[in-house]
Amino acid sequence: MYREEDYAEITAQLRKRRLAVGIPAALLLILAIVSFALRWPQGVTAALTIAGAATAIFCHVMFVAPVSAYRKHIDHALRGMNHETQGVFVSMDADAVSRDGIQVWPMTVNVGAGIRDDGDRLFYYDANLPRPDWQAGETLLITSYDNLVIRWARVRIKS
Repeated sequence: MYREEDYAEITAQLRKRRLAVGIPAALLLILAIVSFALRWPQGVTAALTIAGAATAIFCHVMFVAPVSAYRKHIDHALRGMNHETQGVFVSMDADAVSRDGIQVWPMTVNVGAGIRDDGDRLFYYDANLPRPDWQAGETLLITSYDNLVIRWARVRIKS
């Protein structure tokens, strides 16, 4: 599901966003320093400082942090520790939720009796990828880190 090209692409996008956010915020803060050095009215310096900081914080939270979180997710998917779970697909929620800064679809896979009596396990499938066409009752082999799906395969049951 994830490739090194995806990681390179998201890294380039993150670099562009950081630059696009950093330049306006830096210009406002530099202007605030210039206004302080030239002894402009105190209100102007304060307004420029507040505008620069607010721009930096707002733009980082809205534009940089989501891409950074997704880059981290792809990095874990490609290079992190993972484990495989085989189970029967039960359901996938229709609505995406945010987990660790990325949009995912919660899904339930039954692995039989285990830690919990019902054997159901909660996994999260990346909402940025095409939604799989799994049917309830299909047996899947899911590779995940934590409980975020990074690969999957249908398992053929031998009779």
